[in-house]
Amino acid sequence: MLVWPGAPARADDMVVVAARGIALAPGTRVDPAKPLVLAQGQHVTLIALNGTTLKLDGPYDKAPALADGGSDLGQALAALVTQNTARTTEAGVTRAAATVAHLPSPWLLDVSRGGSVCLRDGAMPVFWRPTDKAAAHLTVMPADRSWKGEAKWPAGDDELSAPSDLPVHGDAIYFMTIDNGEEAAITVNLIPRTLASTAMQAAWLAHQGCEAQAEALLRQGK
Repeated sequence: MLVWPGAPARADDMVVVAARGIALAPGTRVDPAKPLVLAQGQHVTLIALNGTTLKLDGPYDKAPALADGGSDLGQALAALVTQNTARTTEAGVTRAAATVAHLPSPWLLDVSRGGSVCLRDGAMPVFWRPTDKAAAHLTVMPADRSWKGEAKWPAGDDELSAPSDLPVHGDAIYFMTIDNGEEAAITVNLIPRTLASTAMQAAWLAHQGCEAQAEALLRQGK
């Protein structure tokens, strides 16, 4: 139909960011020139190379390239930041998007507050905290609290590479605490390798609730 798990990516491929009622995993590449068949109740959200997002609902039976509508990256990011200002995470912790600090790099994971962060597929996590540069103690536990990991955050550093004994990975929720501060529930989302451009990556970050990272990526590209 339209999916080639092992095929090389085409320059104009679209990528699935979300799907409902159909076996299309997030990160799957789609040929926009070939028909996409959706039955009643099925839904797919696609990201184009330029960051445009396209939402398709069944019944639908034509090439995504022929679909009307779509939203550009800037509009989508602005809307999602507004929408998530008072959003509650799956673990029940509210993250105020309007107060998220500007990240110095899009690939740092802000662990100072609850919410969503995005980790590139195959990359080791690098944690980040804002202005406080005092020595600190980081505690990490998975959502089921089946294990507990700890790491020392050296004074003067705002970044901390995850030690090998802290098995933090994508598509999971963790509880993290810096010193004796408030416990933060952090959802780590995986960024697929199929995103072929900066605009695609930024759109994916925004849709996963990683607005600060999306903003940092777009700022980096200017």
